[in-house]
Amino acid sequence: MTTYAVLAEKPDMARKLVTGLGGKKTAHTQDGYIEVQDSPYLTGRILVTWAIGHLIEMAPFDEYDPKLKKWDLATLPFMPTKYVMQVRDGVGKQYNNVKRVFKEANQIIIATDPDREGENIAYLIVDQTGDRDKVTKRLWVNSLLPKAVQDGFKQLRDAGETYNYYKESHSRQISDWLVGMNMTRYYTLRAQGAGIQGTVYSAGRVQTPVMVLIVKNKLERDHFVPVPFWTISGETEKDGQKVIFRNATHFESEEQLREFVNANQLVTPYMATIGTVQKEHKIKQSPKLLNLAALTSLANAKWGYTGDEVLQTVQALYDADYVTYPRTEEEVISEEEFGILADRVDAYKELLDSTVATPQLTPRKRYVGAYQAHPALMPTGKLPELAKLAGRDANIYQAIVSQVLMMFMADYEYDQTTVTIAVGDQQFVARGKVVTQAGWRAMTGATEEDATEDAGALPVFAEGERVALTIQTAKGETKPPKPYTPGTLGGKNSIMEKLNLGTAATRAAIIKTLVDREYIELVKKAYEPTDKAMVMYTMVKDSLLGSPEMTAAWEDYLAKIEQGDGDPATFIANVRKFVSQEIGKAQTIELPPEQVKAAIEQSSYGTCPKCRQGTITKGKHNYYCSNKECDFVLWSKMASKTLPDSAVRALIAGKTTNEISGFKSKAGKSFKAKVKLDNEFKTTFVFDSSKRKG
Repeated sequence: MTTYAVLAEKPDMARKLVTGLGGKKTAHTQDGYIEVQDSPYLTGRILVTWAIGHLIEMAPFDEYDPKLKKWDLATLPFMPTKYVMQVRDGVGKQYNNVKRVFKEANQIIIATDPDREGENIAYLIVDQTGDRDKVTKRLWVNSLLPKAVQDGFKQLRDAGETYNYYKESHSRQISDWLVGMNMTRYYTLRAQGAGIQGTVYSAGRVQTPVMVLIVKNKLERDHFVPVPFWTISGETEKDGQKVIFRNATHFESEEQLREFVNANQLVTPYMATIGTVQKEHKIKQSPKLLNLAALTSLANAKWGYTGDEVLQTVQALYDADYVTYPRTEEEVISEEEFGILADRVDAYKELLDSTVATPQLTPRKRYVGAYQAHPALMPTGKLPELAKLAGRDANIYQAIVSQVLMMFMADYEYDQTTVTIAVGDQQFVARGKVVTQAGWRAMTGATEEDATEDAGALPVFAEGERVALTIQTAKGETKPPKPYTPGTLGGKNSIMEKLNLGTAATRAAIIKTLVDREYIELVKKAYEPTDKAMVMYTMVKDSLLGSPEMTAAWEDYLAKIEQGDGDPATFIANVRKFVSQEIGKAQTIELPPEQVKAAIEQSSYGTCPKCRQGTITKGKHNYYCSNKECDFVLWSKMASKTLPDSAVRALIAGKTTNEISGFKSKAGKSFKAKVKLDNEFKTTFVFDSSKRKG
């Protein structure tokens, strides 16, 4: 009899796979698997086991040689010919469970998330256990609802069909390790040579170019010099209604404007002739379905959420089986998924208390089509009680459901009138519109494009009609670039997306890394670089490591590997060459004294909250007081989560941290909470108990 090992990515996913498989279930959760017998979809004994995300990781330098534990420029760059993989700290028990299940199995079915990261997680495990030869099939499903799981087991793919995803992801993992480990040591040692002690200058293949973008944005704003310009318009009144004819030209000087006015005798009242009157009936379909980037932009604009907050929230909704896979880059769904949603429209409307008509029940190309791995974000058939969801969970869930519902609503239609007046070589334009069908725009919160469309009807004008204009001129000036918000940095049509920096699945994590490592901070809803970032920028500004173009070129080649057109060995060889060149070409880095001073001040953790005399110093595993008579200690790890520097600073300052994700309970369940120091200066969790309808 065949014994199958089915490898899921997480415990919750494993339970849903078991439900879909049917048959008799025997729980062995304490041993890290669930046994299924007599399944109608697989003949034989089935052992469903699970990872906990990444069980295997790349080992640090000192695992290759204990001498490399000490950071020394003489040991850089370090380029091993064979990479050492190790079991990630804290998951050894489950790794051994998986290993034991694999040994019992004749065949292994990979059933991790259907993407490159899921593929990498699986193959790293089977390589570590030595069971790669048992991998035969791949379960590739985008939904964990029972029918989708059943269909997936009926149509298991050959493992080789998706193997390029592993090749791409593992190439990315190795390149990130080579760049991150080597360049982090390099720049940290350079900073120490300039007198900046006690802080690590983390570098990364993607994170460093993103940090450079934020610093450059700050420098552009700091050195921005406004350039004046002048505009002209004409106002008239007809049928008791004021109408403004606007001219789009920005005159570079007041003299240039005056020459135009004099040449065309633009005195008030100026008798103008209506040139054209154009009437158009316009139809607009509802916005496309949400992917992760679009949801990030929407949630940031509406509620101020960061990319990490959006990702963590939609991940929690996915884990609860309320929505589909969160890390999607797609804006379309399949025709079958459209049909399932159409059957549930009334339930979704009732949930959101919506009365807007939903007559669009035929699939349209804007929303329905082929996709590579994951569909656009959708609600599942499992409906939550909104009143019992926390505020952020409710807001994000309703945003996803609302976007889907708008797909079924009537189109937004309006009549637009455009009236023009020609003055010399310039055109003056007035626009108005009359809504003829509100359609999806009647949905609460559906305000897309409001800012770009003139509201209200124009009075009736006829071509050749003479009107008296009151000429108005105004002076303006160019505006500095805006600082990057979570939406404009990592959301839909963001700078990171345009420059191909990271992916929809990784951009939130990249930005969070920069925050946690104190390179950037959120100030008035926008990201600003810290003093530490300014030092790092000085060190990398002339390096290709800080170049978004270089990173984008790497991303393009990684995409070729995924498609089977690129060679992992060639890519890794080029990355190794790049690291060697970057370290070899700059043996000295001059840092301005004022930058060094500011960075040293930033690296200080402040006055001890307990004795109020010593200063807080960072040790290997904790933060302690310099006053030898004080016993204050703040451990860097709490419930298996390393506290970010920003949280440590908040605690030392006597504040409660922002909500932190990734804590693990004794049962291994992830949770999020705020942290504060209690009356005895010990860390304690603070949970958000608010339960409100968003």
